[in-house]
Amino acid sequence: MGSPQSIPAQHRRHWPLFLIGIALFLLGPALYFVQFRTKHLFVPWYVPILATVGVGLMIASLRRRRGVVRAILLLLFAVFCGLEWLMLAVGVKNPAYTGPAVAGQKVPAFAAILADGTPFTEKDLAQGNSTILLFFRGRW
Repeated sequence: MGSPQSIPAQHRRHWPLFLIGIALFLLGPALYFVQFRTKHLFVPWYVPILATVGVGLMIASLRRRRGVVRAILLLLFAVFCGLEWLMLAVGVKNPAYTGPAVAGQKVPAFAAILADGTPFTEKDLAQGNSTILLFFRGRW
């Protein structure tokens, strides 16, 4: 392979866009790795979004200068981008609630602790105070 000066300018100028697309695509998993290692666990929407932007830049590069290598790489990255969206969509979907609380019926007996440390039971609901009771089934 020749030096950058021996490659015509028309061939050199289209690769940076493609390489930036690859870098954006790989930035998402790298950020997720850092997020996971620092134990800041939240839905990583940025991973498929960065991948989509990266694939978009690869498409723009391919439209400017066609090539077999670029087309194959674009196809691979587009498939992985689709898999990232699918994994995220499946990963954040909660299963149907099958717990003891049923809409329109009395709340079953329970005991909980409020944020300020005071106990809270189903008897506190019977006092008639306006209360919002949220049944959240944790997931890790």
